Amino acid sequence: MFSSSKVAATLIALILTASSAAASPTLHYTRQTACTPAFAEGTAYHISSNINDSYVWQFNGASAGTLSAVYLEYFPYPPFVEPWYLNETSTGGYIISSYDSTDACVLAPADTTLTTGSCSNPSGTDADISISCQSCTDTAMTACTLTVASTSECVNVPGDSDGDPRIRSLECTGTPEQLWDFVAASN
Repeated sequence: MFSSSKVAATLIALILTASSAAASPTLHYTRQTACTPAFAEGTAYHISSNINDSYVWQFNGASAGTLSAVYLEYFPYPPFVEPWYLNETSTGGYIISSYDSTDACVLAPADTTLTTGSCSNPSGTDADISISCQSCTDTAMTACTLTVASTSECVNVPGDSDGDPRIRSLECTGTPEQLWDFVAASN
């Protein structure tokens, strides 16, 4: 049969193995991408923070010589929500514009706030944004990550301590601050 010393040695080995695994667990955060959205051309969408859908993308309008910003604003109730249009690029990404036109699109330069500008040839530029989501339907896409083709950075919720509401592009971290929701605007 078993000697008491063999049983004791086996138990000690099992306890040491279990305690060393528990003492140094390795945690991996992996964001699961469940879908690639298919935005309907010519359809307006509202873009909001996945953290709080009352914080929506707004456009401050263009003025001569001044870059225009895309920013978050608290609007708990439509109709004050800005419509955004998405058109596919040749790379499979999208350009995002506040009008159903490719004349002026959202640009996401490296490590700074989003602006607007020309997007006549957007493929691979600051205007070319790939979008992957955790959930997609015909009218809504949720928990979407927006990655800029030219920098491989992600579009991020503002988090500056000075309260600056302008949306930024930053290193992709997979945090909730980099998740966005798209909902087709009702007519």
